[in-house]
Amino acid sequence: MPQKQDYLLRLLEELGRFLQEIRHLRVAGHGDAALLTVLQAQERLFARPAREFLSRPLDEQLHLLVVGEQPADARAKCLAYAELLTEAARVYAAREQTALAVGAAQLALTILLDVRERQPDADPEPLRLLALPLLSLLPEDELAAEARVRLGLSAPG
Repeated sequence: MPQKQDYLLRLLEELGRFLQEIRHLRVAGHGDAALLTVLQAQERLFARPAREFLSRPLDEQLHLLVVGEQPADARAKCLAYAELLTEAARVYAAREQTALAVGAAQLALTILLDVRERQPDADPEPLRLLALPLLSLLPEDELAAEARVRLGLSAPG
């Protein structure tokens, strides 16, 4: 098991470097390069070519991502995927591709909700920190009150 943990830690470190590069490219106005880097990071996270997972529904993508993983590792991989989708949404927003930005943000939010529902006793703070930037990418009418409550971003009622 320690070897698998080492692999996951190295993967998460590598994804962190991808995220830094994506942010740098986005800020520099290199949207195409940023999106290509998002795709490369996704392929690294899934350990397969994009054509093998991107055309699948999200629930199948998540299954491919976490099959055989321990709950904590599955959570880490899902959160990494949500963070990559959030960065893609930011790139699309910067390019004024609103529909694509909203779509990527909705996918990221769906992943966060899935993680929350699968592991309700896990620390909710990482989910909240990842969800907060999504709020600025989603029009208020695109973010249902129920989703806000489910993520712990507002009180019910």
